[in-house]
Amino acid sequence: MQNKTAGRIGIFGGTFAPPHIGHLRAAEYFHKAAALDLLLIFPAGQAPLKDAPGLCAQDRLELCRRTFSCPVSDWETRRPGKSYTIDTLRHVRGAYPGARLFLLVGADQAAQFARWKDYDEILRLCTVCALRRDDCPVATDLPIRVLPGFVPVDISAARLRAMADPSPWMTPAAADYYALRQLLPPARVRHSECVSVAARQLALQTGANPAKAAFAGLWHDCAKAMPFNVQADWCARAGMPLTAHEVAAPQVCHAFAGAAWLACNKNITDSDILGAVRWHTTGHAGMTLPEEVVFVADLISADRSYPDVETVRALAAQSLHAASVYILEFVFSKLKAQGKPVHPDSLAWYHTLTDNHKGEPYGTP
Repeated sequence: MQNKTAGRIGIFGGTFAPPHIGHLRAAEYFHKAAALDLLLIFPAGQAPLKDAPGLCAQDRLELCRRTFSCPVSDWETRRPGKSYTIDTLRHVRGAYPGARLFLLVGADQAAQFARWKDYDEILRLCTVCALRRDDCPVATDLPIRVLPGFVPVDISAARLRAMADPSPWMTPAAADYYALRQLLPPARVRHSECVSVAARQLALQTGANPAKAAFAGLWHDCAKAMPFNVQADWCARAGMPLTAHEVAAPQVCHAFAGAAWLACNKNITDSDILGAVRWHTTGHAGMTLPEEVVFVADLISADRSYPDVETVRALAAQSLHAASVYILEFVFSKLKAQGKPVHPDSLAWYHTLTDNHKGEPYGTP
């Protein structure tokens, strides 16, 4: 936060486990009703009066960043121990010494506000605001300002956590992150989001469908963290059992399993999407444009930092085929150095791209 000396600044904190459109609507209404110049979101590190089951502080922070358009602070999530509102208010007061502070609480929290640590000092430091539901009056004798007229969304974080598909109650970006985190560690989710962006950009550049490319890029690694036996099981269930070549190279099998998982769990039937996920590790002789877009996007996404990445990005900006050839030759060279076989589908695609049938294409990129 930058130091400022004036203005009306709102603070909206909570466990946000996870944040949903009810939180978003409350934030928007608070911003307007209190005539705020700035609204700050503070996900709690460890809330003193409420648990955050199933979601670590970092996940809740990332979900908030994908839910709210206003600034989301990691100040509370970085601090050890319980998160107390009085500490956050003192922090904001130090950053904005001349500002008038407003704190948003729910009707339920207003009713138990006297249980909050140093609640009397909180009331001196800021104007505490509560959003009143029509069927839930704010029961308190404390000087809490009630903001009438708010129409709440009938959802709670607890109900959302129990849903098989909570996406209708979340922003699209938050819903994607929440779903992927059930399958992947945070770094792999970040990679998937970066591949989605790169795939959309390549699709716009080459005439492929950008929405399909973004979706396939986002989900291309959905089976990456599954044990090999689980990957094989999903492939068998989807009617695409792994071949001996895949079994001999388990590092590529998540691509086949990912397509199978999407078909079985998300009812994806679009051949462009399923093909892009299925072939993003090996490629094959009949590679389509959507498939090649995701294959290349996976290697040029913003999170990639291997030595040749800028070369591959430059090639991709000129020609997908040129980038694909470079990538394949790099992979072949690496596999040869490791004494591992090249997948025959990769060889077939390389020969298609280069019209070279004169032996193994082990090159040094």
